[in-house]
Amino acid sequence: MEYWRREHNKPISIAVKGYVDKTSGKVDESRKEIKRRFDGLDWRYQKQILFAFLQSGATDRDWAYRKLYSFWDDCFIPALQELWEKYHETPLSWLVIQFFPIDYVKKHINELDEGRNYFFLYKRMEDDKDFVLDPTRLNEADLLHVRNMRGLVKTKKDAEDIFYLLMYRLSRGAYDFKKRHVVTYHGKYPVISIFDNRIVEGMMQEIERLYHLDHYKLEKGLQGWIYMVSENYLNENKEDENIGFLFDKKEEEVIYERIARKMKDTCHRYIPEEYAKVWDSFDISDMRSFLNDIEKRHEKNTNNPKKRMNHLPEKDTIMSDNAPF
Repeated sequence: MEYWRREHNKPISIAVKGYVDKTSGKVDESRKEIKRRFDGLDWRYQKQILFAFLQSGATDRDWAYRKLYSFWDDCFIPALQELWEKYHETPLSWLVIQFFPIDYVKKHINELDEGRNYFFLYKRMEDDKDFVLDPTRLNEADLLHVRNMRGLVKTKKDAEDIFYLLMYRLSRGAYDFKKRHVVTYHGKYPVISIFDNRIVEGMMQEIERLYHLDHYKLEKGLQGWIYMVSENYLNENKEDENIGFLFDKKEEEVIYERIARKMKDTCHRYIPEEYAKVWDSFDISDMRSFLNDIEKRHEKNTNNPKKRMNHLPEKDTIMSDNAPF
C-alpha cells in the first residue's frame, strides 16, 4: 500500500533561528513551519515567536496580532504600544481596545473609534460614566445587542423592528455587499448575495441569542423572510443565477452592479408596508430619524400586553463573541 511519509518535526528552535536570521535564506520555509506548529508549542516558544513576528514586516505583524487575541499576555503591552503609536494598524487596535489599561484606551479613544471599533469601545467602557454611547454609530446587529443588554428588547416586535431596519437600509444602499456572485446556499435554501454579509449574519446571531419561549419561532420567521425574498428574486431573474466569469472586467462590473440594483429593489419591495411607508420619507444617511422611529415603535410594543415576552434573559446569560474578526 502506498502512503505519504511525513518528515519528523525538528526542534522548533531551528525554525525560529531560520526565521529570525534574515540572511539565512530560510525565512519563508521557517515561517511556514512556525505557523503550522504554533498552536501546539510550549508557551515559552510561542512568546518568543510572537515577539519575533511583531518585529517583522506588516504581514507577519498582522498574523501575530490575530494570534495574540487568543494567546494574550500583558508582557506584550510595551511592544504593542510602540507599534500602535507608529503604525495605527486596525488588527492592533482590537488588542488595544480589549487588553490595554483603560486609561490608555480613554486617552487614545479618538484614534481607536473608527468603524465597528466604536461598538467594541462601548463594550469595554459601558460602565464608565464618561463614555456616552452614540447609537447612530452602531450597525443594526450591534444596535439590537446593545438594546437587548439594556433591557429594551421586551417583545418579539422590538427585535423584528430592528431586523427590518437593517433589511430596509440594505435595500437603500446603506451597506455594501458581495457583488461577485449572485447566490449562496444555506443548506437547501438559496440566499442572494445582498443578504450574504457580516451584518446580516450578526443580526441573525443576535436574534438567536434572545432566550425566550418563542425565540426559535422568531428566528425561523425572519430567516424565512430572507429565503422568500431570495427565492422570488431568482424566480424573476433566472438568467442572473447562471452568470459565469466574464473576461471583460469592465463589462463584468457593469453586469454585477445592475444585478445589485435589482437585488436592492426586490428587497425593498418586500419590506412590510408598516415600515416602508414611514422610512421612505427619511434620508438614508439620517440614522437619528430611524432610531427615533424605532423608539416610538418600542413604546407602542411595550404598551401592548399581547406582544410582551416572558422569560427575558439575564445579562450574564447572553453569549457574546469578543473578537471583532
